[in-house]
Amino acid sequence: MRLQAFALSFLVLPLAASADTAPAPQLFAPGEISGPANDWTPAFSPDGKRMEFTRSGLSWGFILESELKGGHWSEPAIAPYSGEWPDSSPTEARDGSYVIFESTRPATAALAEQVRSQHLPLKGSALWKAERRGAGWGEPQRLPASVNISANMWKPSVDGRGDLYFISKDEGEKNLHLYRSAFKDGAYAQAEKLPFSDGGSLDVDPAAAPDDSYLVFSSIGRGPFKDDHEHLYIVFREGVAWGPVQAMCFDGAGAASGFTLDDDAELGPDGRTLYFASDRTQAVHLPKTRIEAEQDVEDMQGWNNGNANVWSLDLKPWLDAHRQGRPLPACPAP
Repeated sequence: MRLQAFALSFLVLPLAASADTAPAPQLFAPGEISGPANDWTPAFSPDGKRMEFTRSGLSWGFILESELKGGHWSEPAIAPYSGEWPDSSPTEARDGSYVIFESTRPATAALAEQVRSQHLPLKGSALWKAERRGAGWGEPQRLPASVNISANMWKPSVDGRGDLYFISKDEGEKNLHLYRSAFKDGAYAQAEKLPFSDGGSLDVDPAAAPDDSYLVFSSIGRGPFKDDHEHLYIVFREGVAWGPVQAMCFDGAGAASGFTLDDDAELGPDGRTLYFASDRTQAVHLPKTRIEAEQDVEDMQGWNNGNANVWSLDLKPWLDAHRQGRPLPACPAP
């Protein structure tokens, strides 16, 4: 915990009116990445030409890879380190040298063989790391106990220094917290709970800026929202401490109405494009022509079916307003 003197800066502030207009999020690569399954936020290589992302059904998830070729993303294939066990939420080092992901795979090879032979259930989740080797990946290694602090480990994110952010909670705790493990002298320090994630709300899915100047995450239980869905928030560093947690609102009243779930955030290679997962759908307008109805059916058989898809959002209005000391884009009244 930070010193008590910082406590007031961790309140969620209702945002004042701002001259900045928050942009509408854009569906990312429909038909190539965003499709009929649950497709979760990608992690990109430094040049933005390769990605890893999660595709999941009701009970199982894989990490898939795709490459940008001729302006289009290639047919996704299961990443070499994924497939046998449920895996998700990849995050890539800013220099592309490794990927860290969440997995329910057994901790050791011996235990894995026991699970296979005896068909034992998988329990808990941990964070694993695979190093980039040429055009492929090395064998995944489980991160140390200073990072894997419980059996409830989810959604990592790496900043430009190698510091690792993630979600965890102790047994018996009601809400998930955000944690950070600093990377120094080639090792991960003991993970510490972020001071503004004190258990009063359910905080998940951190996305760390490359320079560690801000963090985007999702939460349930913070204002101004009055529903039980996850919404996006942003918090900036103020010196060695963190500033106030502020709600992110965009695309008008829909963001505050509670009809969508926005989570699984990650920053793109440029450090200002936010990618996140959402179950938002395209509005259906009535009446419609036969051609419009056929297009609606095609969309429902593709991405527009209420499952999670990847969306992107330009953070320029938020970053510019903070840098210039102006109010961030305002949230409409719920």
